[in-house]
Amino acid sequence: MHTTTNTSITLHQPTHTKSKVTDSLQIVLANTYSLYLITHNYHWNVEGERFFSLHKLFEDQYNELFSALDVIAERIRALGEYALPFEGNEILESAKMISNALNKEHDTGSRADRMILNLLNLAETTVKQCHAAKILATDSGDSETENLMVERITAHQKSAWMLRSSLK
Repeated sequence: MHTTTNTSITLHQPTHTKSKVTDSLQIVLANTYSLYLITHNYHWNVEGERFFSLHKLFEDQYNELFSALDVIAERIRALGEYALPFEGNEILESAKMISNALNKEHDTGSRADRMILNLLNLAETTVKQCHAAKILATDSGDSETENLMVERITAHQKSAWMLRSSLK
């Protein structure tokens, strides 16, 4: 006589309740998206004697940000929420808080400096948001999100250092 054993595997399903961690990740995602868009725009529009070096720097940074968007969004999904970078006002607020370098500065060198300062300000703001998300993740025992935020803080701090070093 042959007996079969019915074994079922129970997969841990993420909770679908909103949490402070996912809310903070949504803000990080939206602000990273904003920083990506603005950096890419500056890449296209930088001019002047520092054109090549800034064009390349901005390209390196927007490529890094683009990759980060996917990782952040996938972490939100792994936590059981939808990635919704456009649900809040973060992207618009980020764009509003910078001074439009293309409209306000006539000299290409001044425009480049304004671009750098704007990106530096946004990178530093994003570091603060990542830090807040890291604290919430730590308090919630979510070491994966905590590690992700450490990686993002490190990347934004490196970008800020490179931007600062590019100022005249």
